[in-house]
Amino acid sequence: MDESMIRSSREVEYVGAPGSGTTTLIEAVARATGHVPMTRHFTTLDWPTRTSGAEKLTRGHRHAVVLVISATDGLAPATGQLLRLVRAVGVEHVAVFVNKTDLLPDRELQQVLELEIRELLRRHAYAADEVPIVFGSAQQPSSVEGLLAVTAGFPAAPRERDMHFLMPVEGIFALSGPRPRMVLTGRIERGVLRVGDEVEYVGLSTSGTAAVTAIERFRGERTEWAEAGENIGLELLGITREGVERGQVLAVPGTATAHSAFEAEVYVLPEDEGGRDVTFVRRRAQFYFRTTEVSGQIVLLRQGGQDVDVSWGGVTFMSVQLAERVAMEKGMRFSIREGGKAVGGGVVTAILR
Repeated sequence: MDESMIRSSREVEYVGAPGSGTTTLIEAVARATGHVPMTRHFTTLDWPTRTSGAEKLTRGHRHAVVLVISATDGLAPATGQLLRLVRAVGVEHVAVFVNKTDLLPDRELQQVLELEIRELLRRHAYAADEVPIVFGSAQQPSSVEGLLAVTAGFPAAPRERDMHFLMPVEGIFALSGPRPRMVLTGRIERGVLRVGDEVEYVGLSTSGTAAVTAIERFRGERTEWAEAGENIGLELLGITREGVERGQVLAVPGTATAHSAFEAEVYVLPEDEGGRDVTFVRRRAQFYFRTTEVSGQIVLLRQGGQDVDVSWGGVTFMSVQLAERVAMEKGMRFSIREGGKAVGGGVVTAILR
């Protein structure tokens, strides 16, 4: 398979309403590219009421998205909500995969659905006539390869390999033996890491430094170095299981700092976009930065140039005090949940403390 197809399979998110077959498509892409279907490579953004796609989608910048639509269901309300969020978080490249086309063989009905899809794209400020729309089935290898050929045409995601190394910690594993070691997994956000480098773990309750003794790509491939955009496991010497936790970041010593207070511009989901009728009544919420979740107190809320007690949705300014220190920087994206419901996402505009 062409290397650009394999590369694109790692960089593209697959999003779809429940019943669209998004998970089936992800598994088919994994089989076609030879990559095990893991959330490190693929993120399924469904829209069930109990698990919000908004929270997942607004957690960080997405380079490209494939919007999965069921040919038998057509444009479900959740499809428009997902596309609205795709646009809100700044995704630049979009393709559409109309799944289960074998159950809708009527070519005229397919053409009608295509017109409806392009109109939906147009309403969300995408160049509708230029967005690729692939009709097929996740069960058919030829359809999956056709989709991969389309996503291979997307420009490569910026890897930021020339910047200082930084990787959010996703998983932690302790290896026993004559020389106990810790393995941390995650996706390198920027920079290059080499065996022998010293890294600092930053954020939450602990901090310190450790030496990288081994780097492993998924599927067991050992390597001497890895760069931004790769999903890896690191063996570290000099830390204990209690000394590091999910949600911290690994970085070049001295280049990342943890903070507990910040200002941000936030897009709060209105009720008709899946949010609440009134948001932040109690002025407390859960904030999601990279791979961590922390509660926070909203100290100041401003909308339309006016200080407000609550939000009814839309662009909102807020000042937040977090319960724990989190590795963050100006321009960083995050998402917000209130009472277990995703209510929006934002960008850090200033670090206060």
